[in-house]
Amino acid sequence: MAEITSSLAWELATGGPWPAPEALAGPERYMAMALQEGLNGIGLSSPNPPVGCVLVRDDRVLGRGVHTRAGDPHAEIMALRDAESRDESMVGATAFITLEPCCHHGRTPPCTDALIRAGIARVCVGVRDPNPRVDGGGFALLRAHGIEVEEGTLGEACARFHAPFFKLIRTGLPWVVLKLALGSDNAMGPTGRTTLITSPQVQQSAHALRRAAEAILVGRRTVEVDDPQLSDRWPAPTLPHRLFRRVVLDSHGLLTIDRRVWKPIEGQPSMQVTAGECAGLSGVEQLRVPPGPGGCSLRHLLHELAALGIGRVLIEGGAKLASTALSQGLVDEFHWFRADQPAGGEPLTLEIEGFSSQRISHPFSGGTWEILRHT
Repeated sequence: MAEITSSLAWELATGGPWPAPEALAGPERYMAMALQEGLNGIGLSSPNPPVGCVLVRDDRVLGRGVHTRAGDPHAEIMALRDAESRDESMVGATAFITLEPCCHHGRTPPCTDALIRAGIARVCVGVRDPNPRVDGGGFALLRAHGIEVEEGTLGEACARFHAPFFKLIRTGLPWVVLKLALGSDNAMGPTGRTTLITSPQVQQSAHALRRAAEAILVGRRTVEVDDPQLSDRWPAPTLPHRLFRRVVLDSHGLLTIDRRVWKPIEGQPSMQVTAGECAGLSGVEQLRVPPGPGGCSLRHLLHELAALGIGRVLIEGGAKLASTALSQGLVDEFHWFRADQPAGGEPLTLEIEGFSSQRISHPFSGGTWEILRHT
């Protein structure tokens, strides 16, 4: 059986699989292209959404754009600039945008103004922006200037694509992805010993989940047993401004400075999370949160990470941490690498009933990559 390709791994890590433009026609084809553009902003744009935009006239793509950093131009502006760089006129063109254009002044001017000035005749949007400063206002402003607006093109896919942003806006919490590798016996291996459950090829595919996140979170025991680096090692290049925080729950400050996770990596700072006053570690950011089950309050920690602009968090280590996150209803997406062979050790009892609304399975040599998502 063939292993999971890097392109499929990236799709699964970002909420896909996504509609393939070549399999579609008309407006849906161009919205699928806009989604493909938006994928290039995941892991980079938070706390803003990674919006994608494609400009079209007479079935010809004039420009493409994606939002990749808060404070930088939005996708609509990038697509207009792309078209202008090729001396394309926007008069009478259609803009296909995954999310409703903004209509307010924030760190950048309103995208609605730019679309109006450019002479765009029609705007097709995947899904409405629930941000109270937008929430239909962008549509109303465009229509007031005589621009035709269509909402809901590939609406389900666009809503799924922007679900992390929607959660952040509505709850103040980041999107939480849990990743576990378990044997056929639902165990992670004997206690206190590192156990390789899946092949190196599958482990490399799982690194797509790190690239899609802005922070990785593990418990103290994972660091003590495995001594991981927790770095983003997805091979595709990324933009220099990307930050990937390596966060460790160490409620009593017991970990020593010689652990690999504390070693400096450019663009990947490490953070020690404690539930009390601790001396701290040189060169390591420290965050104190209230105590909770297992040592630290996970909910408070997630709010603090959101305040730092982190919109996507990957929980990747520790049976105790995984069980706590699931039991408290903090997990939005569960990536379950299930091997065909037993791993040994104590089987885990996981509370996954809430994920029954969407379940995706992809086989690989020696097991199955199962994805359970809230919808």
